[in-house]
Amino acid sequence: MLKIDKTDLLSGLIVLAVGSYFAYGALDYRIGTVIRMGPGYVPLALGLIAMGLGVLIMLSSLGRSGALESFRWRVVLPIVASILAFWLLLPRVGVLPATFVSVLVATLASPKSRLVPAIFLGVIIAVLIWACFVLLLGLPIPVLRSPF
Repeated sequence: MLKIDKTDLLSGLIVLAVGSYFAYGALDYRIGTVIRMGPGYVPLALGLIAMGLGVLIMLSSLGRSGALESFRWRVVLPIVASILAFWLLLPRVGVLPATFVSVLVATLASPKSRLVPAIFLGVIIAVLIWACFVLLLGLPIPVLRSPF
């Protein structure tokens, strides 16, 4: 009987599905060439790479047995809440506070996280995000905003 690691098989299917979604979505845009890339070139390339990685992950699941792990809500909920917090806070308070709060919420996913290192990490990531997207790329993202 063929042994299959169910965790790797499911992981590979998820990566393959996400890659397929992005590759298919990129077809709505002009692809262009390697020299003159269109807006759909990078999403298509990354989608195809993700699809290939998904297939490799699925192939690596063959020949070994493994049960599907139980779903850990304690890890997933803070990550989803972190994304939602960033989405809700960004237009209201700006990129610095939204990133800081998002990082703090995401650190709740680990039972080993401590408050002081989480605050330090939040400050560092918020400053790096501000420097990359606002200073270097010049994106018109509000840095600080009063919600009142």
